[in-house]
Amino acid sequence: MNDTSARSRTTAADNGGRTPIVAFIPPSCCGAGYFRGLRRELGERIDFRAVELPGHGRRYREALLTRAEPVIADVTTQLGGHVDAIYGESLGSYIGLAVAASVRQRPAPLLIAASNPPPSVRERIRTEELGSLDGAVATLTAMGGEIPAEVLRTPELAERLYPVIRDDLRLSQSFIDLTRFMTTAGDVQVLAGAGDHASVRLESWADHTTGRCEVTVLPGGHLLSAGDPSGVAEVILALLTARAS
Repeated sequence: MNDTSARSRTTAADNGGRTPIVAFIPPSCCGAGYFRGLRRELGERIDFRAVELPGHGRRYREALLTRAEPVIADVTTQLGGHVDAIYGESLGSYIGLAVAASVRQRPAPLLIAASNPPPSVRERIRTEELGSLDGAVATLTAMGGEIPAEVLRTPELAERLYPVIRDDLRLSQSFIDLTRFMTTAGDVQVLAGAGDHASVRLESWADHTTGRCEVTVLPGGHLLSAGDPSGVAEVILALLTARAS
């Protein structure tokens, strides 16, 4: 018996013989492939549901969305029913909050909110400064986001990426407006990288749940699950085991 198979069976046993279902919502400017390393770390221990937003990843031919409501509907459809937890990173944490608060299931899913301050304390994004690539990149960087330097140095790639950065920032503001006073009945686990300067006032995620809220800081930066997939996987599995118990 290999180690992965053993741990897979242990996790299922802890969950009453059923493999726990977890949805993963990526950061802005990223497709579902962003979670490739984390998915590899988790193996078969969970039912991994990677969300693909319109205009991103495999759905790159679709129009980008800048309003929260159609994104919530789209993501809820992708979940396909009951989920045990929703992991959202950066922009994905706000999408995850809105989806967790709106799905009709009991108990409510656990929300794992990574790499973002809570919307209750988030300042307004200066969307009027997004009229150029430089303005959009500066705004994203100030929020902790990262765009590879080689992409910005390649005119064709930069031109292709600019509308994604711009519209994802507009979408972020729409979610901030929608979720600023929103709560979910499920517990909230907050994750942040120790080197992520933009992840502040994390304890205020408690404003967004009528359940429990805990904060865990891991080594790493803003793109947490890309930089430390094994650490994030360990936390997720521990949370699912505790939830099942």
